[in-house]
Amino acid sequence: MATMAIRTKLLLASCLMASLSAVTGFRPYAQLAVRNPRAFATTLQKAEVLDTQDRKHRVELSKATSPNGGGATLNKSPKIVLVAGFESFNRELYTKAAQEADVDLTVFADTDIRSTVTVDPGDLGANPVFEKAVKEADAFVGSLIFDYDDALVVENLLPHVKGPRLIFESATELMSFNRVGSFSMNTTDNDGPSGPPPAVKAILSKFGSGKEEDKLSGYLKLLKIGPSLLKFVPGEKASDLRTWLEAYRFWNQGGSQNVQAMLRVVADRCLEKQQLSSTDLPDLVVTPDIGLVHPLREHLDWNKYFESPAAYITWRLSKSTKADAQKRTFQLASDNAPRVAVLIYRKHVISKLRYVMDLITIMEAQGVMPIPIFINGVEAHTIVRDLLTSQHEMHQVSLGKTIRDSTYQSSKAVVVDCIVNTCGFPLVGGPAGSMEAGRNVAVAEKLLTSMNVPYIIASPLLLQSIPQWKTNGVLGLQSVALYSLPELDGAIDTIVLGGLVGDKIALVPERVRKLTSRVKGWTNLKRTPTGDRKLAISLYGFPPNVGAVGTAALLDVPRSLDNLLARLCKEGYDLGEWVSDPNSSAESLVAALAILCENSVITGGVERMKKAIEAKMQRARDGDKTVAVTLAKAGGGLGGARVRGKNMPFEELEKLLGKYMTKKVRRAWSEKDRGPGVSGKGDLVVAGLQLGNVWLFVQPLLGVEGYVGLDDDEMNRSKSPITITHLFCPYPVSQ
Repeated sequence: MATMAIRTKLLLASCLMASLSAVTGFRPYAQLAVRNPRAFATTLQKAEVLDTQDRKHRVELSKATSPNGGGATLNKSPKIVLVAGFESFNRELYTKAAQEADVDLTVFADTDIRSTVTVDPGDLGANPVFEKAVKEADAFVGSLIFDYDDALVVENLLPHVKGPRLIFESATELMSFNRVGSFSMNTTDNDGPSGPPPAVKAILSKFGSGKEEDKLSGYLKLLKIGPSLLKFVPGEKASDLRTWLEAYRFWNQGGSQNVQAMLRVVADRCLEKQQLSSTDLPDLVVTPDIGLVHPLREHLDWNKYFESPAAYITWRLSKSTKADAQKRTFQLASDNAPRVAVLIYRKHVISKLRYVMDLITIMEAQGVMPIPIFINGVEAHTIVRDLLTSQHEMHQVSLGKTIRDSTYQSSKAVVVDCIVNTCGFPLVGGPAGSMEAGRNVAVAEKLLTSMNVPYIIASPLLLQSIPQWKTNGVLGLQSVALYSLPELDGAIDTIVLGGLVGDKIALVPERVRKLTSRVKGWTNLKRTPTGDRKLAISLYGFPPNVGAVGTAALLDVPRSLDNLLARLCKEGYDLGEWVSDPNSSAESLVAALAILCENSVITGGVERMKKAIEAKMQRARDGDKTVAVTLAKAGGGLGGARVRGKNMPFEELEKLLGKYMTKKVRRAWSEKDRGPGVSGKGDLVVAGLQLGNVWLFVQPLLGVEGYVGLDDDEMNRSKSPITITHLFCPYPVSQ
């Protein structure tokens, strides 16, 4: 393994030297790298030894010439401001690392950036404490800062920072403020072109697959050996870029020791010391960029991470694992349970956040087999493309209808039934791609279409406490990250799993159970033959009793319903006699559903509904122009549809809901809010039209002015007063 790493390093160094040929005048070395790689390798190794010796000499000389022999200790400790963004849960880790590194560090979370809300466009509402700290800072480090208003405040203050500014994985507006010495990402600088020198840009192109969507994940690969290679590139800008990469490499790997090293790199740069050599910094504590974890291996000090999903599944299904689980009284899901790829932030694993293992534990106990893959966040699409597949995709490949990407790794990939992304943001680019919404939607759509499995977003809130969420719902940037952006890619569901308790992330077990219930529901549906699947189609119907059933602005609902039913028939769904009946008409279905919504009909309960439709059919045959003419056709044009409904006493409903949900509904809605949909006997009336395995109904009403109905998106975002009502509750549990 070590020999391979050295060979890889020498090969990339050869590429770098070849790239230098036309830029730096290092033509002899470039020619040597191309014509005689072995001789170049020997030269490179000697150069590394000389470079290390030279750096040691400079450090010793600095100590010998300083008045106290210690160099930097006479200087005032530089002030560094760190904004943790989405990582407020690591505040304690960063503070402790700064103390151990003897660095003057002030840590702020995203919630500390602003303290006031103002309508004055000139007043950004900056927190005075934060503003003072940044203006007095010798260096600034920021990560995962995305909120628009927060970014404006930080952008306004960054020009005041005297020394290095390191901004990682944040809004693009802030990334341009990256600066270390002569290296800058600001395209408007007047002191020369921005970004790395041409030779460095050339070596950047050597990493990754060459695909536009893979550039960010390729950049992470550069972090591993980039600083070592850049020491051979002459010029101050390359040296400054190396400092930036060195700091980012330690930051990206995470953990206390790496954060200490990053702070030392920044602090020494503030004191204008020579860049620290690798011998002065602690060894980089390396965690794989991608790996898999499980609570049963959490106790291991080494080899606790799996390198591929295939290796993980082999271990997970082994007899030894089952025996270990039984010994530890750890409940495992059965071998035939739905297999779910769970994408998790790598830093959350490195930081040993408890919720990660709790999530895996609960999913296993609930009968779902998680395949927990940790990622940096920017390469989620490469996991889906290269390391996951599905039964559908494999079948399409066998038929020659799908051609896999050349990056697909068959020996490492596994078949999954569902994908759960706990990171949110776009599938392509993650947090780093979030400011260009929709840019790579086509790539994500292609990947998810090829997989053809449910794609669900399920994440704890990283910026809100659990009480805040329960009171106000999902707010601000988190709403965009968890709902809007993933929906562009094709996410079909979003579930909030918990939130902050202080600076720590905590799960709400009931929300994880909700996730597993949804996963099992989707996967069971996927495994059910098409003809056996039961569908419900809801039509809009507000306001009530004014002819609004089956209406929509500028849309022809009956014709759309006709087309939908025709497609369902074509795809093999059971619609009873609908297809074979030449008189079938969606106009009749809409008219019949409207009859079921009339108060006079509901009052009589389900027993009155069939007779009410038959009466309208007779009126249509008699030429009554006030009813739909299609009801005059044979069978009323209903295509064999029959009334299916139930009179449900409230006591029966609450028994079905259970104590938790019943208490929640009662707290939000009193008896006077029960509204329409209640029979003369006080029962809830649940009714619709049945076509084979397809049931059509009208969206329930709330009976409260200003409220039309609810969807699950709203239910996830808020708790009160948009808790589901009595009228909605019978529909999912009674069919």
